[in-house]
Amino acid sequence: MARPLPPLDLLIGFEAAARRLSFSKAGEEIFLTQSAVSRQIRKLEEHLGLPLFERQHRALVLTEHGHVLFEVVSNALSQLSETVEGLKQKPRHQQITISTTTAFSALWLVPRLTRFSAQYPDVALHIEADNRMINLQQTEIDLAIRYCSAAQTPPDSSIFLSGEEIFPVCSPALLQRNGRKLNCVDDLRHHTLLHLADPQHAWPWLQWSSWFRDAGSDLQVGDIGFRFSQLDQTIQAAVRGHGVALGSSPLVDHLLEEGVLVAPLAERVVSPRSFYLCQGTRRDRMTADFVSWLQTTISRPPAH
Repeated sequence: MARPLPPLDLLIGFEAAARRLSFSKAGEEIFLTQSAVSRQIRKLEEHLGLPLFERQHRALVLTEHGHVLFEVVSNALSQLSETVEGLKQKPRHQQITISTTTAFSALWLVPRLTRFSAQYPDVALHIEADNRMINLQQTEIDLAIRYCSAAQTPPDSSIFLSGEEIFPVCSPALLQRNGRKLNCVDDLRHHTLLHLADPQHAWPWLQWSSWFRDAGSDLQVGDIGFRFSQLDQTIQAAVRGHGVALGSSPLVDHLLEEGVLVAPLAERVVSPRSFYLCQGTRRDRMTADFVSWLQTTISRPPAH
């Protein structure tokens, strides 16, 4: 429920006028004309339904209500000013701002935050998940994890993190529940397939039709199954046992390690994309620690 407060600019004008007991002097202080300050006070009085000043000849006097409001507003503005100034003076380097794709954030980074915090408890991560490319030189982004193809060569200063392999994954409970074997690619014809929607043909290597072709199979993709707009949604549907999805390594590695997903087939297709780390202008121990942790963690082979 919104608080019935008057506009802040009216309170600022009132505080200046009450402190200086002059509309003209208050206007000089807050860069408004005397008439503009007078209009602000009139609007504030109308909002409250109370007179705040007695307009005497060549003098301005606060009413009893005006005195009460002035004390409260003066204290509040002083406290607000001190807080804002304190925030401006605090160093930003206790926080690292990271830009990454929604899939990498949801499937790889977020599941490992506890592990990172245990190793670096004094570092706060601010994660901005967005599939758009962001110019690091024009923002306060410290690091960006990019998903690049050969045609989208990352900057020379970028750090290679990992390639990508695509392969079918499903819940172990799915295989136990429906009794349908999944020992070879041809067995997929008997399973519900989970699809990543791709109306712009931006992710062909994450489509079942492409995967079947690259895996040397002549299976055709049917209309039966579920379609999702995001990869992490597709993987979560597989975890829930709704069907078989195309998983991406390294994004699903932790789910395989934990046993909530299995990769029943040996066939894997190498994606044309890779993961890179790009750095902004910031260079300090905090970012160096995160970069080192990221490289070490993502390069660790998954347990099978």
